[in-house]
Amino acid sequence: MTDTCKVAVIGAGDMGASHVNGWQQAGHEVVSITDVDEDRARRLSERFEVDRVCSDYRATLADPEVEIVSICLPLALHAPVTVAAAEAGKHILCEKPLAPGPLEARAMEKAVTRAGVQFGIGFQRNMAEGVGLLRQWAQEGVFGRPMIFSSDLLQELRPKHAMHDRNGNQGPFTDAGCHYYLLWQTVFRSKPKTVYAQGRILGGGRAEKFHIDMLAIDSGVVTVEFASGDIGVFTASWGLAGGFQLRGRPDRVIGPDGGAQGEVNNELTLYRGDGEETVEIEGRNLHKVQAERFAEALRGGRPFPNGMREAKQIMSVTLAIHRSIDSGRPEPVSYEW
Repeated sequence: MTDTCKVAVIGAGDMGASHVNGWQQAGHEVVSITDVDEDRARRLSERFEVDRVCSDYRATLADPEVEIVSICLPLALHAPVTVAAAEAGKHILCEKPLAPGPLEARAMEKAVTRAGVQFGIGFQRNMAEGVGLLRQWAQEGVFGRPMIFSSDLLQELRPKHAMHDRNGNQGPFTDAGCHYYLLWQTVFRSKPKTVYAQGRILGGGRAEKFHIDMLAIDSGVVTVEFASGDIGVFTASWGLAGGFQLRGRPDRVIGPDGGAQGEVNNELTLYRGDGEETVEIEGRNLHKVQAERFAEALRGGRPFPNGMREAKQIMSVTLAIHRSIDSGRPEPVSYEW
């Protein structure tokens, strides 16, 4: 493989734009943009000066020039496009989360393994320098043990209706929560063990959602116990009223000896005793970092840091969360499915 990779981006929405920009900023060539809405693909191609536009992903996968496919589609389409891309011999960077369920995830893993192609999942937030710093502090015992890590995500109804569809992107605990579950796992250096979750639908009476047959849980609280004894807590809502001004707090971790809070791609404040220290974090284009690391993994013949194993681990947490919401009880995180 040459230093400059040839990439096809499939999906011309906001995430597709982020992938196109990330690949280009990393010095690679986006050779085509594909979307069933060809006009949308064309607008994105003009914005980033990409030559080719396509409306059928199968035609894109048949292009021998394409080495890597960036899949930026709704969750329900991750599996069929990943399987087809693997069968076409293309390396795959797929947006999170992995798949709607275990059946689709197993099909994706089987296809990728059989084809021997590289697979990466879009957990770019975990590549922020602040995540590594929190992990370092935790390892050095700055916080002590056990640790409690709390994360918030408070937003209005998502404009993309699939985000609120239980048969689509499945709500915030599937679509957005995966970033936080991986963050906690990285800092704690431990795997989730048990989950207890309570969920509600706050935006169900809104006219924008009347056409959705089965609404996803859009709000609630998740508590994850790790094998290490540490705890992660996620408070989320995608059901807030339009113009609502209250927003979630910065990520924060506390322990018996200290704590920290802040934005992992901006700044972190460390608290020890009666003192505090603010550490500036270099804000980076994390999609660029992700593209760089994916290409480096290919050139070096080694797995991408966030691959199928990590995607399945986080999916296991998500499955346990939804089981807990449905059962009203704590549920074990099962990694065998």
